[in-house]
Amino acid sequence: MIVADEKDKTQTSADSAADKPAKPARAARKPAAKPTADAKAAKPAARAKAAKAEAVAAESPETATAPADAAAESTEAPAAKPPRRRAKPAAATDTVPATEAAEATEATEAEAPAKPARKRAAAKPADEPVAAKPARRAAKPKAAERPAVHRAPDERTATVVDASGKRVDEVKLSVDRFGIATDINLLHLAVRAEQAARRRGTASTRTRGEISGSTAKLYRQKGTGRARAGSVKSPTRSGGGTAFGPKPRSYELKINRKAARKALAMALSDRAEGGSVYVARGLELDAPSTATVDELLVALDIAAPVLVVTDDEPVVAKSVRNLRYAEACEARRLSVEQVLRNRSILVTEKAFSVLTGA
Repeated sequence: MIVADEKDKTQTSADSAADKPAKPARAARKPAAKPTADAKAAKPAARAKAAKAEAVAAESPETATAPADAAAESTEAPAAKPPRRRAKPAAATDTVPATEAAEATEATEAEAPAKPARKRAAAKPADEPVAAKPARRAAKPKAAERPAVHRAPDERTATVVDASGKRVDEVKLSVDRFGIATDINLLHLAVRAEQAARRRGTASTRTRGEISGSTAKLYRQKGTGRARAGSVKSPTRSGGGTAFGPKPRSYELKINRKAARKALAMALSDRAEGGSVYVARGLELDAPSTATVDELLVALDIAAPVLVVTDDEPVVAKSVRNLRYAEACEARRLSVEQVLRNRSILVTEKAFSVLTGA
């Protein structure tokens, strides 16, 4: 039986444990005798007394037995516990009187050099002159800003200049064309319409229905271990169609004719309010000359960029197109974006009559 075997095992283990000899118990250690505090304090005092007795015996042979007696006394009566702070050496107190000690300390203090009051005073003597700090660099003078000019609608004028750039006269501007109050929303709509009208809208892509290819299913629906697939013209496949791609369209924005004219008048009025409209009198060129127009604009000293408005004057337009800070435009094709993009407007006499009469 399994139970009988287990009992035999337990019995044999108990018998083997009983046969082993018991280990002898260890003897208790005796605590070492610690020296008391009095004994510790007595040792240095006894040594000092013994040394003193030997010195006295060397001087007088009659007291040769004094060291032994002193040692015996030290062993019998332990000295008191010394204080924590170290006492001054006995030689200074026993041999030197108090007055002599005071005189010695005063002499040593007199001989010792005085400590400097401050490190800065020792480093920099008062006799030497203090070096002056270097002066800061003068700031660069800023360019004089042009004063802002705000003219009433009925007081707005255009400055007339000759071919050399000298100011000759002033011309009063009409209120209907150069005295309109600004409306930001209308100007924004006009600029957006002009920019959108320049877009060609010819971008085009092919959908999956416009690509040539087989319409058969590529492989069976199940059993291949791959994702299900139908047409090879799927937009997810290379060479397939484009989903939601661009198609030819018109980006034109609807804006009324009166609103467009009013927006252009607002832009011209904004430039006339600041006195940035100039009329060029006698600007007639036989051949295109960029240098001539450049000298004129430099002599005027007006804010750049500059818009030069012409009316069927190709020679003047060709003379302006090579200047980086200027551009030319026909009076009948003037746009709101061009007027707002440029800070100054130079109009020829022929184009000025078109602008005021339009």
